[in-house]
Amino acid sequence: MGDRRTFLATLAALTACAAERVKPAAAPAAAAPVPRPPRIDRKVEVLEWTFPTELGGPKRATVLVPRPIPPGTKLPVLVALHGLGETIDPVIGARAWPKSYALDVAYDRLLDPPLHPEDLQGLVTSERLTEINESLADRELGGVIVACPYLPKDIGGAMPIELYAKWLGERLLPRVRSELPALDTARATGIDGVSLGGWSAIRIGMARPDLFGVVGALQPAIIDSPMIDWAVQLLQQGLRGRPFRFVTSTEDLYRLTLTELDKRLTAKGIAHEFALTPGPHDYPWNKGPGSIEMLLWHDRTLARVEKGG
Repeated sequence: MGDRRTFLATLAALTACAAERVKPAAAPAAAAPVPRPPRIDRKVEVLEWTFPTELGGPKRATVLVPRPIPPGTKLPVLVALHGLGETIDPVIGARAWPKSYALDVAYDRLLDPPLHPEDLQGLVTSERLTEINESLADRELGGVIVACPYLPKDIGGAMPIELYAKWLGERLLPRVRSELPALDTARATGIDGVSLGGWSAIRIGMARPDLFGVVGALQPAIIDSPMIDWAVQLLQQGLRGRPFRFVTSTEDLYRLTLTELDKRLTAKGIAHEFALTPGPHDYPWNKGPGSIEMLLWHDRTLARVEKGG
């Protein structure tokens, strides 16, 4: 009996030792999460500016500024050009982006994510909406000052591109930088536009690399093969390593020519970005994918280029 008690006691001791040896190590203490800075409650202020009648005629501009801007901070600048429908009058043209295309509404939504399909007028795939929201969750919108000048109907004709670009460089941009906390370098300045404004943005951007470090175009009005040839030549000669992106949509009037432009640029090894979204060549698209894609891309790209990335 004594031998049995001794055996059982020894077995129990060995079992306890074995259990101690195989007991999983305690999990390391989780690292304390890095606190995010508090979100600034920002809203977009809309300013209306008039200019003297010079350098080709009357000029007006509407300027969108995200407020508040932290002390000591300066923001990149984006010049956004409107389409043909608003060329009828300088006041209507200058107000096109905030009034007709609801850019201020889109801007406010980007400052307060996440976005929902209705923020893009329902013209968005679930995959693209997820990408936008993941980008905004990873890094909040830094903010850009958006200057929306009147674009004359006869731009590129009776109003030469060179003269209009001169006004941008000698009147509009200097005023933005003198009256607002704006960065004053070309690499921190972008140009974009929709339809007629998109094609004009390409022409002005390629002509004036001294003014614009980033160039974009939304549904640019490139209507036929000769214009594709022209665009390829302009971009091949004028990009000079600057970021360039153009966007079309499923029902865009210019989808086929813009898709061909993308193929031609790719074949020639001309670096660019090209995006296809749902939607028509019309106001709902401008208010949805047009405004959201333009703001988000320039916010990210101007910040990267300005830092030398």
